This record gives sequence, C-alpha cells and structure tokens, in this order.
Amino acid sequence: MIGSKALYLSVGLSIVYKLNVIILFMLTPEIKTNLILKEIGIKRYSIRSKTTESPQKNLYCYQKGHILALLDKPFENFIEEQQELLKAIIDSTKMSDGEESYEKISYFSKKELHESLLKKFKPRLIIIFGVMPYDSIFDYEYIKAPSLSQLFNKKQLKKDLWINIKQKLSL
Repeated sequence: MIGSKALYLSVGLSIVYKLNVIILFMLTPEIKTNLILKEIGIKRYSIRSKTTESPQKNLYCYQKGHILALLDKPFENFIEEQQELLKAIIDSTKMSDGEESYEKISYFSKKELHESLLKKFKPRLIIIFGVMPYDSIFDYEYIKAPSLSQLFNKKQLKKDLWINIKQKLSL
C-alpha cells in the first residue's frame, strides 16, 4: 500500500517536473532570464513612476482694447465681483477701448509663449495677475500684480497696483 502511494507520488512529481520543463522551454530566453533573476532577488527592470504632469502648460488671457491681462485661471471661473474688478482695473488705464476677449494659450516653452502672446494679442501693456510661469518673458512694459482674489480682499494691494499703472502709463 505504501509502495503504491509512493509510486503515484513519484509519477505525479515526474509529470509536474515534465510540465515545468516544457513550460520553461516554451518561454523566450528573455523571459527565462527575468524569471531566474527574479528568483535570486535581482530586478532587471526598474518600474517607472507615473508622471501626471504634462509638458504642455496653459495660461489664461483676458484682453480689452490694448490691455492684456494674464490670469492663473480662466476668466469665466472667477466670481462676478472679481470679473468686475478686472474690468475696472483695465478700464482705469484709458486704453481699454475695443472688444473684450478671453482665451487659453497652450505652450511648451518660454519662447513659444512669448511668440503666441505678442503675435496674437499685440498689447501695449500687459498686466500679470498672480504667479507667472516665467520670471520675465517680455521685452517691454508689463505690470506684475497680485492675484485677483488677493486684490479683491485687500484694499492696499489695489492702491499699490493703481500707483504702478499710473507710473507706467504716465496718467
């Protein structure tokens, strides 16, 4: 009885061994190498981290007349009071005669952003609200201002911006 169990066990192990050998021969050399290296604890490939950040960036623009405002989010995403504040700031320059438009500019490099802004909008003055992706992208007049939400909440920031606008435009 014990002999027959041992025989069955021996035959069973032999079949499993043969199946493993057959499967091993069916694998490509690269897969075999990876399996062997994995068994001894060596990683042949390192896993790449998933990058969610696209190299393409976006900047939001609002233009009225010859004044271009660069924003950190789309114009329509601001609350109505902040939109009115932006319009009032631009109207205060006395250069806001003309149509108003707002759109998103997509770019990959500083040069591409510079070219698309100047060719598309042809502004006389640029007001940058909030954080700008590059420290200096323009060869001519621009005003760096706090974000619209900061201006909306702090009267002193509005006053400082108005002084800056008057100096730049000699008002």
